[in-house]
Parts: sequence; structure tokens; C-alpha cells
Amino acid sequence: MVLDRNERRESVWTKIKADINHYATKESTGISLGFVLRMVAFTPGFQFVLSRRIQEAVVKIPVIGRPLRRILWWATCLVFGSELAMGAEIAGGLYTPHPYGIVVGAAKLGANVSILQNVTIGRRAAGHPGDPILEAGVDVSAGAVIVGAVTIGEGATIGANAVVLKDVPQHSMALGVPAKIVAKQRDLAHQAAL
Repeated sequence: MVLDRNERRESVWTKIKADINHYATKESTGISLGFVLRMVAFTPGFQFVLSRRIQEAVVKIPVIGRPLRRILWWATCLVFGSELAMGAEIAGGLYTPHPYGIVVGAAKLGANVSILQNVTIGRRAAGHPGDPILEAGVDVSAGAVIVGAVTIGEGATIGANAVVLKDVPQHSMALGVPAKIVAKQRDLAHQAAL
């Protein structure tokens, strides 16, 4: 299961802190006031994620919260050319360094998921109900498509332009159209060491 009760109850501030931490980890830098200011002011990927977190906060405002969230969602879609559906469950630590052409429909994203540009995640078709689940630490490369009731296991990597129609085990790499499991992450590390 990707989102346990604790993750569903994560506050918006906790998610924002996790987002900042994941960006710092990916950039191999420490967190400082300057880093946070750079993320907020000059980093489109972080601004895209922050916009999502603001939507999650404003929806809690009585009476005007839901319409205000929809307006912010619409503006975010226009500015970035990307969409994180309002029905998507997204834990803290979302990393989108290039937030262009991303479409995440009704899906569940665990902690510290990384999504590159031109990625599609969502339902397969009207006759194929079910939403994708991406567990913690999943990396989704540019142009990948993940559709249907599939589970991408913790720490898995989805290669560029892969089309995932079946479950991907933990710590595995999926490549191709349709995607096939090529190796487990630890197997690749072992081969590189030889």
C-alpha cells in the first residue's frame, strides 16, 4: 500500500518540507535560507509542486476553498502546461525538475517520487477502471506512460518513453514499449562493480 494513514494525514507544511528536502537531495546540497528562496523564486519545478501544496491548503477554507482550489489548479495548468489532478493523492517529497507536459490523473504517489517531463500517469480507458499506485522512491523518466490499475514498487525506475501496463516490482527497472522488467537495481549495481 502506498499511502498509509500517517501519510494521508500529512500536513501541507510537512509535505512542503519533504519537497524541499527531496530537491536538496537531488541537487546534492544542504538546505539553507538561500536554497529555499531559490526554489520558491527561480525553480519552475518546485513552483509547480508548491502550487499543488497551496491548492491542498486552500481547499480547507470554508465556503470558498473548493472554488478557489479549482481556480488555482486551472492557473497552474495554464502556467506550466502540466496537470496534477485534484483527485490524485500525492505524498510529500514530489520532485519535478522540468514540470512541462506532465499529466497525473487519479493516482496515488508515495513519498519522494520523481517525475520528469512529458510523463502521463492515469487511467487506461473508460472500460479499464483502476488507478496507478507509485510507491515511495519511484523515479519516472521523461516521456514515460503509466496507465491502468498497476503498482510501481518502492524504489523502482521507469525508463524514458516506457509504456507501463503491468506491475513493476520493488527496486526494478522497466524499459520499452510495452515495458519489460530488465533487472533489479541491486543486480545492476553488482554488474557495474565487476
